[in-house]
Amino acid sequence: MAFRIVHDGAERTVTAGPKQIVAFERHWGVGIARALSEGRIEHLAWLAHQASLAEAQAGNGPAVKPFDEWLDALDDLEATDGDEPAPLAGTP
Repeated sequence: MAFRIVHDGAERTVTAGPKQIVAFERHWGVGIARALSEGRIEHLAWLAHQASLAEAQAGNGPAVKPFDEWLDALDDLEATDGDEPAPLAGTP
């Protein structure tokens, strides 16, 4: 599950994999399909935060603050299908 985020002025795409999705289900006590059908932004933000945290821990992204502090700097959030083609190198 991919998310396009604008955080602290920087746009990037992060991906929540099975580990983050299971953590979501355990934390919120609801299956991902049901949670997504409810459309709560907090759920999407939590998953995007977990995906950002995993990438940071793997050395593939900036440091990530605890959720509420991270949320303060979240400017935009969009769930994407993750299949969008990457732009060609050098294209604006």
